[in-house]
Amino acid sequence: MYKIISLLSFLIRQFALPNPFVNIAGENYAELVNYIFGGIFIILAYIITGSWYVSKKEDRWVGSIGFFLNYVLLTFITLGVSYFIHNIYWLSGIIIFVVIILCIVESKLFGKRISF
Repeated sequence: MYKIISLLSFLIRQFALPNPFVNIAGENYAELVNYIFGGIFIILAYIITGSWYVSKKEDRWVGSIGFFLNYVLLTFITLGVSYFIHNIYWLSGIIIFVVIILCIVESKLFGKRISF
């Protein structure tokens, strides 16, 4: 089950999700910016998922779904905020704030407490 979800997550992230940096960098440089900064979303989604998920061999698929949903959420939040804010520094600050809020909310919803 885990391998199927992991593969579907990868394929959707690569081919179906929009480029969240198209509003900041424009059509010409959006792919380059995505290659440079897109990996940060993977780290942030992993951190958010780690705020509530503890890895166990029998339920790795739960963490995989959580990671995928957090990645999608970060992508669409960045895309939505970048419609209004074109300054990369402001956008970065807002994304960090959103990550902290998501960590707190998801840890409260799913039961694991975290400390910053």
